[in-house]
Amino acid sequence: MNEREILSNKIEAKLLDTMTDLIRVVDKDNRVVYYNHAMKQVLERNEGQATGHDDFRMTARCLGSGENIQRETYIGETYYSVKTNPIRSEEGEIVGAIEVFRDKSLEKRLQVELIEKNRALIEEQISASSVQRALLPKRGYDRVFFRDYFYRPAEILSGDFFDIIEIDEDRTAIYMADAVGHGFASSMATLFISQTMRNMDPEILMDPTVAMMELVHRFRELNPPDTMYFTMFLGVYSKKTRKFTYANAGHDCPPLLKRQGYVRLLINSGFPVSQLVEATFYECRSVYLQKGDELLFYTDGITECRSRGRKQYGVDALRDLFSKIGDEPLAEIHRALSEFIYEDIVDDMTCLYMKLI
Repeated sequence: MNEREILSNKIEAKLLDTMTDLIRVVDKDNRVVYYNHAMKQVLERNEGQATGHDDFRMTARCLGSGENIQRETYIGETYYSVKTNPIRSEEGEIVGAIEVFRDKSLEKRLQVELIEKNRALIEEQISASSVQRALLPKRGYDRVFFRDYFYRPAEILSGDFFDIIEIDEDRTAIYMADAVGHGFASSMATLFISQTMRNMDPEILMDPTVAMMELVHRFRELNPPDTMYFTMFLGVYSKKTRKFTYANAGHDCPPLLKRQGYVRLLINSGFPVSQLVEATFYECRSVYLQKGDELLFYTDGITECRSRGRKQYGVDALRDLFSKIGDEPLAEIHRALSEFIYEDIVDDMTCLYMKLI
């Protein structure tokens, strides 16, 4: 080696010694020929307890194949990302390898913390979901209706909610609500709806217009963010008069009423419950029900699900299906949607079926 090469090597070694990354150089026989200053210090501190610096298997692979290799390892308690690159002569022959150990302990700790926080968040969501489902009405018969439903959130928590409330011996309230989104915020909105409706004065609840205005007033009192809102269909059925009176707060999924195979839509309109727009009135409409009449309440996750060709299922398809299905309507609806949907659902899907007995 001439004087120029010796001087060049000394300069390169000094430069490598100034680096905070750990650097190791091996020859073509996989023997260490150089440690920079930072690596020497680390090895001295971790003498007898190092777990990764003496692993030369990846280095041997690099020497044999000439590929660049990246891996992770520990020296003592410190986590490193290691890059191994071949060193070639001017003729292209592999004469050794250089390895750079970069301390990634902070990133690793943050990654572990993120995983733990994500796990805790999921566990909290699962617990909240259990509470949400526990608030749903029971399936089966009551004094007026047979009721059944399927409830399929797009994520763990749902922005859909519905309930059946016996106001008094004569009247029963039924509502279907859909809060924007399907995370914690939307689930909190459904909890607000549930508790507000359940604790509303019966004299208010028996009139859908008054009840809806009361709900709007209480929601706006919370001063929610502008991005939080929900739609809702609310109906009240009187057993004595067989009259079903209903109002709609922006819920663009009109319930379906089926009688002897014919299906009609219970159409009504009104503003969603929001901080941005304050509704001043909700129009009530009514229809008389007969024994054997069937009602289907649903959210837009049903009608807006898409096929392989990106076609929406739509209200008309649901209406046509509902007119044809028999003794197990929800099972048949679920089966039809499963066959129609091409990808995973992106919105909560909720469907409530009721039959007047």
